[in-house]
Amino acid sequence: MDLKSDVGLIESANRALAAHRSQASYTSWTADLRARIDEARQVSESSFRSETFQRELWESEAISATGLGFVPTSELWSDQELVDIFWHVRNLDTSMAADALTKELARSWDAAIARIRKLVSRVPRLKLARVFATLQPSNFTTLANGEALVQLARELGVGKASDQKVVLHQRILDRLDAVLSKVESPADEDRSLLRLKLPWLLFERLADGPTAGVTVVAGEKPGDVQLHPLPANRRRRGMLAIAGGLPSVLAMIQFVKDGCSRVDFQEHVRSINPKLAPGSVNTNINALIAEWGVLTAEGDRLTLTPRGATFLESEDPDDVSDWLLTQILGFDNALYLLKEQPREQKALISELQLVNPGWTSNFAPTAMITWLRSLGLADYASGRTLSLTTRGNEWAGRIQWVPGRLDATPNSAVAKSTTADSDSAEQFGRSSVRQLVAAFPTDLIFSEQVIAQLHAALWSHTRRHFVVLTGLSGSGKTQLARSYGRALWSEEEMGVEGSTLVLPVQPGWHDPTALLGHVNPFSPERYVRTRFLNFLLNAVRDPERPYTVVLDEMNLSHPEQYFAPLLSAMETGDQIELHSQDEDIEEIPPSVAYPSNLLIIGTVNMDETTHGLSDKVLDRASVIEFWHIDTDRFPGWSTSKLESEHLKALQSLLKGLSAALTPVRLHFGWRTISDVLGYVSAALAGGALDFDTAVDQAVYAKILPKLRGEDNQRLRKALDETAAVLELRKLSMSASKVTELADDLARLGSARFWR
Repeated sequence: MDLKSDVGLIESANRALAAHRSQASYTSWTADLRARIDEARQVSESSFRSETFQRELWESEAISATGLGFVPTSELWSDQELVDIFWHVRNLDTSMAADALTKELARSWDAAIARIRKLVSRVPRLKLARVFATLQPSNFTTLANGEALVQLARELGVGKASDQKVVLHQRILDRLDAVLSKVESPADEDRSLLRLKLPWLLFERLADGPTAGVTVVAGEKPGDVQLHPLPANRRRRGMLAIAGGLPSVLAMIQFVKDGCSRVDFQEHVRSINPKLAPGSVNTNINALIAEWGVLTAEGDRLTLTPRGATFLESEDPDDVSDWLLTQILGFDNALYLLKEQPREQKALISELQLVNPGWTSNFAPTAMITWLRSLGLADYASGRTLSLTTRGNEWAGRIQWVPGRLDATPNSAVAKSTTADSDSAEQFGRSSVRQLVAAFPTDLIFSEQVIAQLHAALWSHTRRHFVVLTGLSGSGKTQLARSYGRALWSEEEMGVEGSTLVLPVQPGWHDPTALLGHVNPFSPERYVRTRFLNFLLNAVRDPERPYTVVLDEMNLSHPEQYFAPLLSAMETGDQIELHSQDEDIEEIPPSVAYPSNLLIIGTVNMDETTHGLSDKVLDRASVIEFWHIDTDRFPGWSTSKLESEHLKALQSLLKGLSAALTPVRLHFGWRTISDVLGYVSAALAGGALDFDTAVDQAVYAKILPKLRGEDNQRLRKALDETAAVLELRKLSMSASKVTELADDLARLGSARFWR
């Protein structure tokens, strides 16, 4: 259906009318419409204000059936302030300018909602739309459902997310007025009723076309809509547990009311929950887009969807019910099960785990139950037994299908994360090595062979993705690990920040609480979270993407102590124990399954401040050494502002020093080269030092302090060759220090810069 062109709209209208004219239901609907509109137009004021007429005004289905209009209205029938608004709407002068009339109707609509909110907790929006259509049939359509109204407006090319519903009604009618004279109809057919009915007939025909992403379709009765559920294998896998629940969701989307950039929204989300890790901020944003359907992203800009705009205005969960019931795996299952009978939480969790074989722990089902309670759909009837509330029963009543489940087949998510395969990267749909190399930052130069080695080491086991990078400090180990983790995700996948967590290990980590958090000993109902725990839970919830943790300088503490639960679980596949209580604590379950999509890359420097790695660690990890440094490939040479002559001299010097010190592994990495280059540039810019003096000072400060060792032939040779390089370059201060170290080595049997 091409409703944006006049030809397409006329053709679609003619087909819709031809399909219905001979139907008895259509004839009956037409008669009921006329009778209801005439009654509202002719009724006296005293009768209009009676409770009897108001009840009929709210509950009559002559304009449209409201299968989803379940909110009770009895408390509104006798409120005279609300009746005043309706009486005003009925008597508006329809001959006034169109824009002025639309503004007055919009003002009256807002006034009615404001009054209703003072009387009842939930606004019956579908029925309110029907009331306004009864009182002003020339300015409203028979589409009471907001989602249906927006769908038709989009197909006609006249609507956007921020439009008020009153405005959408008028725009749809204006679009139809442009072609109505060319629509075929019998001479005796009431053109004003035809105009009122046609929007519903067109929407009904939309159901015959593609319905991807559509949550409501036409029902059997005129004006009625039904939910359109996605099959289980196309649904979002559960819901993210957002700290603060529903109020936090509303507080977050309030910021997007007029649109905003993703960066600004990230800051806003972080202000609402300052404890969120950067990756969790993006996960929250993605949940609002994919799990709630209230945001949409266009490039770097975020805007509210029509559903989000309505939800923000009403603050009523009913306005997101269509999305949650039709798009989220497990949500309809939970309500369907509780509608059958109340269930203990543990029993409900077990039944929900059957919905998705990938939910091997109670984490995802518990988050779902938390949302049921936050949305006011279920609560504990007694003890830990959950039952539906009145609202929950109303939502469950919309489920006119048997909720589906995922099969544990080779194509399922759980199979992807556990099936043995020589190319686990392919299981997760990852890029080839060359694509990964292309995704690395241009200022980092790692050979394809190095990246391929890391890639193969990480994915050589179906669950245990653990690599230790050891070697020279400043050789780029951390940057390699971080860049690899980011390269595994595309820019569109919630931003690269969500893919990787760089965690500096601290010397005082002697137990797993540094990673996994702990129960607050003074408040057992509180859980002290960590960045690693939040990241781990994200990985558990999202098994179809890899999550990379970089344990920077992981041997500053004993890994077999602080990392023990992870080392055990990655080997056995058992649960990771988080706490010993039976129930969740602040949405933290007692345990979670070890996620096979978790990648762990540890960086290691071996010196006096670190600990050796035990066999328990080494047996589970692949070790990659980084000792060879090619000074010529340092990317900073091409961006330096030093004069060409100075740059060549410095490059030659550092290359000579590296060659002299490499045999005893006392050479330096790119970080040191960058620091020397930066020092010399800053010194020359200051104007007080010449080039040779600046280089001498930089070498003394950045390269020589690492020189140390016990007497042996290789160290003697290294010091002699280093002194020769320095003397050749006439770096007297540095040469003198190296000569002093060589003398100490000969006399004392050891040498150390610091003494």
